[in-house]
Amino acid sequence: MVARAWSLACNACGKCCDSPPALTLREWFARRSVFIGSLAIERVARRRVGERLVAQGVARVLDAQDVAEHDALADALFHRLGARDAGWISITLQGYDYPSAARCPALAHDGRCTLHETGKPGRCEAVPLDPLVPDRWQAVTLGARRESVRALGADCIREGLQVEATPLIDGARVIDTRAIERERAALIFERKLWRDAVAAALLASPGALLALAPGARLTIAPVPALLAVARVSGACRQACVDVIGEQRRLIESSVAAALARRRSDERAFTQELRGFALAHARAFDELARLPAAAMSQDQDFAREVEGWLGG
Repeated sequence: MVARAWSLACNACGKCCDSPPALTLREWFARRSVFIGSLAIERVARRRVGERLVAQGVARVLDAQDVAEHDALADALFHRLGARDAGWISITLQGYDYPSAARCPALAHDGRCTLHETGKPGRCEAVPLDPLVPDRWQAVTLGARRESVRALGADCIREGLQVEATPLIDGARVIDTRAIERERAALIFERKLWRDAVAAALLASPGALLALAPGARLTIAPVPALLAVARVSGACRQACVDVIGEQRRLIESSVAAALARRRSDERAFTQELRGFALAHARAFDELARLPAAAMSQDQDFAREVEGWLGG
């Protein structure tokens, strides 16, 4: 590995906010009038000793400790896909918008984040670090992200520990791990809350998942997550019903705006959003019929979840 120090000189220009962010379910519930939700399903490959990662002149040849740390983090955050060498699937709650928008829905017209003062999503707080990769790999992540933000005309990720910037990496050490640790902790909690249930349903018929190339993405409506959460308690069921109502209004508004633009390259996304709206309508009907007996009997967990969603 070429050891480097890295700093962040962010001026909140919004140039890197060119798509909706990944969200925890709690963040999506809180910002349900801002972000259309989706589930992004990706295949995560298993790393091997001797594999070489390179980005923007930063290289790392993975050793046994690197692979062990990757496997441990992947086992905590993702779900095993059959045999050991098949890797994992990552299930992420992801904001959804037309790619032609090329911006996060939370950006103001001046490019500033409207959520900056009231609480950005945890994934945004962690940027440019990546909670989904081990700490010893973060220098490679920064090399790749530096290249991408420079292509956008920004120069916020800089080599060296600069006086007027926030220090990020010193060699292989992450200087402040609080943001990535908070995001990982949230993902682990929500694994128990909804992602394990969604993964179990997906892995019951793994053919499509095994056909995914590492890094390829499958996007579906977030309804399976809502149905899992709704079974925790009556309060959780009502929270999910409220989210469904807001999502249907937001999707309707987004589709209407797309139809007014009359862009042929947006038709497939309009069709997908209409599918999301239909899935939400069916989920609304299902939750209206959900009997009390279907709720979790773990009252302590129910209170914890209600506090989590309300926080």
